Amino acid sequence: MTDQSWTLSRKIGFRFSFIFILSFILFKNNGAFSLLGYLTQFLTTPIRQLCHWFAIHILNYRYDYAVYTNGSGDTSYDWVSLAVFLAVAVLGTLVWSVLDRDRKSYNTCYYWLTAITRYYIAFMLINYGVVKLTHSQMPPPGLGRLMQPLGEFSPMGLAWTYFGYSKGYNIFVGIVEILASLLLFRRTMVLGALITTAVSINIMATNYFFDVPVKIVSTALLLLSLYLLLPYLRTLFNLLVRGRPGQLQLLERPVYARPWKNKLMIGLKVVIILVFVTQQITGLLNRHKLIDHYFKKSAFYGIYHIDDDNTERKSIPKDWMSIVFELDGYASVRDKYYKKIAITPTIDAGNKTISLNNYTFDYSVDDNGDVFLKKVFDSRTEVIKLVKQKPEDFELRKRGFNWIQEYPYNR
Repeated sequence: MTDQSWTLSRKIGFRFSFIFILSFILFKNNGAFSLLGYLTQFLTTPIRQLCHWFAIHILNYRYDYAVYTNGSGDTSYDWVSLAVFLAVAVLGTLVWSVLDRDRKSYNTCYYWLTAITRYYIAFMLINYGVVKLTHSQMPPPGLGRLMQPLGEFSPMGLAWTYFGYSKGYNIFVGIVEILASLLLFRRTMVLGALITTAVSINIMATNYFFDVPVKIVSTALLLLSLYLLLPYLRTLFNLLVRGRPGQLQLLERPVYARPWKNKLMIGLKVVIILVFVTQQITGLLNRHKLIDHYFKKSAFYGIYHIDDDNTERKSIPKDWMSIVFELDGYASVRDKYYKKIAITPTIDAGNKTISLNNYTFDYSVDDNGDVFLKKVFDSRTEVIKLVKQKPEDFELRKRGFNWIQEYPYNR
């Protein structure tokens, strides 16, 4: 940055950006800065109260005030808080412009705002990239998904299944998102911002058009990436569109008179990055522990066709056609109309029993994986055969990668 005086419009624009961006990052941290949540937790209640008041008295908008940011980043509270940030930024800009009207420039403040923005975007996208590398954000379609008709998919479910199908695609996207780490260094900031702009557009389009509830955050990532590129747009336009030579000016870091302050800046950067890397490693390990704990496979893991031998039975309804055991304690049934019915079986592997449809069966498993359920009544004994299916026979799993295709294989 130079020491030239800024134009009035530039100063006003910076004041607004400074207040709004810092407010958004402070309260929509989304795990980018791991320690920030601890530092701002005392502000959570006042901000929520302010949002409630703003919704009722300014927006005349009522919503469920017990719902805050959760698995969805687009709750009513999220949108209202965004409106609050905008209102605060506008009012703050007016007050700041009056009180600080003689200021010639904000070079130092601009550098620090840019630094915080760079780190926020980088850490956010690296977070998403790392879980994609391990194929744990959008997992491959499970047994229930394989049995689910297309018409039952929600738009988000369809997108998650599409992305989750290919481990290679997940790794590719994960690597591209991790390239946001270029934003951590001033020399590669412009290249990093160009990459994160392209990545954010793709994320935002997916969230908008497949109804994924992360629209606010993905839009913010795009706008913040463009904000970083603002000083370089003319140079990039001349270079990429008009074919004229251009030189990107490196963002200057403030130099302080006391050497210890300059060393402190470098040390602070190292500490922030080390904390983030540590957070990524521990977070990834904890994530997989939680997956192993809460997504434990059923002892009967598989897809089974319920064999109909035309004999009378009362332990299992006659219109049940198939049953999918995927997660421990949960299963799903498809009836003759292919309607999905959720059930909660209990399997006791030690005693070889299973509680199903309010009955307790003894079971045995054949060498080929078929399961036989036996229920003894006063007058007779019912034996039900569950014929195990091969998930590998599904076209989605059977069809692999092919270099040579004489004809399109579109099924």
